[in-house]
Amino acid sequence: MPLSMVAAGKTVKVVAIDAGHSLNARLASMGLLPHSILRVIRNESAGQLIVAIKNSKIVLGRGASAKIIVAET
Repeated sequence: MPLSMVAAGKTVKVVAIDAGHSLNARLASMGLLPHSILRVIRNESAGQLIVAIKNSKIVLGRGASAKIIVAET
């Protein structure tokens, strides 16, 4: 399921990133790689998504979060 559909408070594992080279590189530089574990902090029906990965919080737009495929842990 895409990260954009995960409810706030859930912990998920990144399965794949279905994006182009530049978005893949940008997400990798923030620590979002396949097999990473992250927690969704904020996901409302519109606007940006906030996730926690390791000791950082990352803000993602709807387009980028729809390209990150995750599975519940």
